[in-house]
Amino acid sequence: EPTGESEAALLEFYMYRAVAQGKYEEYGVGNTSTGNLEGVVWYVTNEIVTQYSNGPRCPRRFNISEIRRIKIKVRPTAALAADGMDFGVRFAYDQGKCEGRCFPGNLCSGEGDCAEQFAKYGFVPGCNRFTDRYPFPDMDTPAPSGVWYSLPARGLCEGDPTGAADCTWAYEDAGVVTLEDLELSRPGQDNCCGGRCSDFWSGPLDHWATTQRT
Repeated sequence: EPTGESEAALLEFYMYRAVAQGKYEEYGVGNTSTGNLEGVVWYVTNEIVTQYSNGPRCPRRFNISEIRRIKIKVRPTAALAADGMDFGVRFAYDQGKCEGRCFPGNLCSGEGDCAEQFAKYGFVPGCNRFTDRYPFPDMDTPAPSGVWYSLPARGLCEGDPTGAADCTWAYEDAGVVTLEDLELSRPGQDNCCGGRCSDFWSGPLDHWATTQRT
């Protein structure tokens, strides 16, 4: 496992996380998946409020009701920077357990893959751009600028991350918007749930409509 601090540049930006009410406070951010705005809005559109873009889903999947904004700081470990990278591979987490790289059909590489990568690079955040189509989504989407991240809890620290194996990222809360707020901003008849009908989620496969949502 890498030891010592890193001289790699500190990265600061926003991530977003879709959660059920109260779950953010209960579970925090570590050992979870996040994304940039485009990535999370596409996830919500495709999997939470629709049946994989085929008609409304109600109740909403996993009872997700809000999108949290997180101000994040990331410093790569020296081992990661030496290989020319700012992030590791994105892993999927299920109830806090690292499942490895997950592909279509819920085929995942498993905890051993997580352990191997963390031993090599430290507990670094993972990242995948939608345009890479790896590990998932593995197809073109209407959100080509989408990015998904993974945040291993053992890399979380306070203040500015040092880039040590166990201090690669830090965060602070930076706001929240509810799905209800978004739906009320565009009344309509396309997607109805919980007594509300909205056109906010219209055109889930359309690039222009996806861009308008963000």
